[in-house]
Amino acid sequence: MSKNSSRYFSLQRRMAFIFLILLSLIVLVSVVFVWRATYRHSTEQLQSHIKTSANVVEEKLSNTASVLNSNLTTLAKDFSIKQLVATAAEDKKSLYSAMENFQARSQADIFWVLDADFGQLVSSDKNSEMDQGWINILSQPGLHWYAHQQQFYLVEAVPLKFVESSLQNNAWLVMGILANSLFDQKLVTLTDMQISVYHHDTGTIITSTFGTELATELAKQSINIAPSIHNLQLSGESYIYASSQLGRWRQSPVFTLLATQETKAYLSTQSLIEQLVIILSVAGLLALMTAILVSRSITRPLEDLIAIAKKISHGQYVKHFPQSNTKEVVTLTAAINDMQNGIIEREKEINHLAFFDELTGLPNRIQFNQHINASIKSRSAKKLIVLAMDVDRFKEINDTMSHEKGDQLLKMIAQRLKTYKSNKPFLARLGGDEFGIVFNECEDEQPQVIANNIVALFEQPFAINELNLDIDVSIGVAVYPEHATTEQGLLQCADIAMYSCKEQHYRYALYHADLNKYSVLRLSLMSELKAALLAGQLQLYYQPKLMIQTNKISTAECLIRWIHPQHGFIAPDDFIPLAEQTGAIRHVTHWALNAACAQLQQWQNQQVILGLAVNISAMDLVDMQLPTYIATLLVKYELAAHLLTLEVTESAVMGNPGNALQALNTLRSMGVILSIDDFGTGFSSMAQLKKMPVHELKIDKAFVLDLATNKDDQIMVKTLVSLAQNLSLQTVAEGVEDLATLQFLQGINCTKAQGYYLSKALPADQFEVWYHDFNQVKS
Repeated sequence: MSKNSSRYFSLQRRMAFIFLILLSLIVLVSVVFVWRATYRHSTEQLQSHIKTSANVVEEKLSNTASVLNSNLTTLAKDFSIKQLVATAAEDKKSLYSAMENFQARSQADIFWVLDADFGQLVSSDKNSEMDQGWINILSQPGLHWYAHQQQFYLVEAVPLKFVESSLQNNAWLVMGILANSLFDQKLVTLTDMQISVYHHDTGTIITSTFGTELATELAKQSINIAPSIHNLQLSGESYIYASSQLGRWRQSPVFTLLATQETKAYLSTQSLIEQLVIILSVAGLLALMTAILVSRSITRPLEDLIAIAKKISHGQYVKHFPQSNTKEVVTLTAAINDMQNGIIEREKEINHLAFFDELTGLPNRIQFNQHINASIKSRSAKKLIVLAMDVDRFKEINDTMSHEKGDQLLKMIAQRLKTYKSNKPFLARLGGDEFGIVFNECEDEQPQVIANNIVALFEQPFAINELNLDIDVSIGVAVYPEHATTEQGLLQCADIAMYSCKEQHYRYALYHADLNKYSVLRLSLMSELKAALLAGQLQLYYQPKLMIQTNKISTAECLIRWIHPQHGFIAPDDFIPLAEQTGAIRHVTHWALNAACAQLQQWQNQQVILGLAVNISAMDLVDMQLPTYIATLLVKYELAAHLLTLEVTESAVMGNPGNALQALNTLRSMGVILSIDDFGTGFSSMAQLKKMPVHELKIDKAFVLDLATNKDDQIMVKTLVSLAQNLSLQTVAEGVEDLATLQFLQGINCTKAQGYYLSKALPADQFEVWYHDFNQVKS
């Protein structure tokens, strides 16, 4: 080998060495450059992913809180709940039962009903007070967390007003969802992150999707809540995490921690670097020039792909990707395209979770409300018909057949509703067993016709496990713009109509203004009745009873009148049933008995000897304290017992004959006169009548008003009087309005007469004048 050859090969070796050095430098520089760019991009993508995941978590919790708040708002406007809250002092069990039922329908885990100042617990499924130090925060906007018995809850509070137009809150409804039930594996899979909720001030992990050991170890870590990506070690593994505020606990913020393994976070970066090293190495081995050309053919598409990836990270999706003949770049392009498609699919899933009911696939309450709002704002329809539909007895079905079968029934109901194609309805499941329907194309349709058509869908039973279930529904109907011009107004009107429908046991009800006003007035009267007793707004009026054979006034019936400062005269039929429903009837009866006895004493002092009759209810009749109270009054006012007559309806005795007869026997033994009121309208048997220790039967005015001209009424009254005589009982005919009726009663030996022919019910001073005038005319 010549020196030239040696020099040539030496130069060749040197050139090869230099080439290898240059190649190594090129590979190293390229790898470093691409690694830095890719790592920076991956970090940006990771930050974007964490931000998107944090938004998903926050949106899920906000939606959950919003649905809970919406349900509470609807509940707070429910008349029956207002009624139960107003009467909670007398009937806590009914309020508890109603709240427990609504809690189950709302899928909540805890509830409180608190008075307006958050000071006094009205009802709770945990029987526990709430801390005074932070509870007012619940009325402020945002997510709120609450710790109870070492468990955390996401809570919402809504004020309850007995009168909606009032500026004063009468109570607060509070419900919470257990923190550990808020995040499931599906959300972890969707976000591809481990989710924890962390209270920084106390270092408390409120809830976490980590396993128990990792969650415990996480609680011991020093968590950095600065707005960037941080690292920590858990069980020897390196994790990347970031935080964002997610509501408050007490007076300090709560944060969500989203964490993932660092190797998993940068897995695509490492894979990409390995591919790039191979690409550049192969290109360098072929030739320096080839390497330069290949490098140029690679870097340009990579730069384009990086730009595309940045657009994707900002939510700008790309349809066209750069073309390349390099397999690796094609693979990377396909990977980024797959990544983009994956993000799009995840966004679709997130959108579906946010706006669709997972069980039935129907739109949820949020989308339902948005649809109504959009229809109103776009003015696309001159008329909207909104239906709120509730499944009757659904809780009974759930409890009897299991919640799984209840869910199956809800799916079948949704499918049944989808078969209704007329007028292109917008269907939604609003929550629990409640569905909503909106009709946009209905200008020529009557809402009653549409409601009847929906009801007809449920004429056929639902077959579940070879069991045919007949399902009834209650439908409330509201019309835009006739009943309301806003989404909230329409839903409120539809709900009011629906609950009215359930109370009346109708299949559907069309909203009208009287429904709302009537509910408000009833609620107002219910809460004001006790105060009215103390304020002296109730008065006794007196209607005389004539002894027919002697033409003397022996007794008078006491009739209650309520003179309200705002509403004026309120008929007994409007407030006595309310008093019976709320248990306040005992207070009314005690007041009436006391006022009657006081009046008897006053008349006795004036040498006016009259008996007074006081009506008592079925609830009073089974109150075994009533005889003791009456005995106290007789002693207090120095009255003979026979001057007091107690009138009780036939139906009241028959409702609980055992206790009623015991009470009547006790009262008769005291010397009190007992009268069966409205006799002939109930269902007393002869056997029961014989057992009743009463002195007289009071014939209902329905048989007396037309007595002078109606042969059937004459036969009935004559029969009742004869029956009473055979049982040695006196009779009183009420509703006597003319002389012919009185003469007929005299002819059949009826004992007493009462009615407008003698006098209407009068206040005490006017009654005294009438009484003296009557006696003067008679004498």
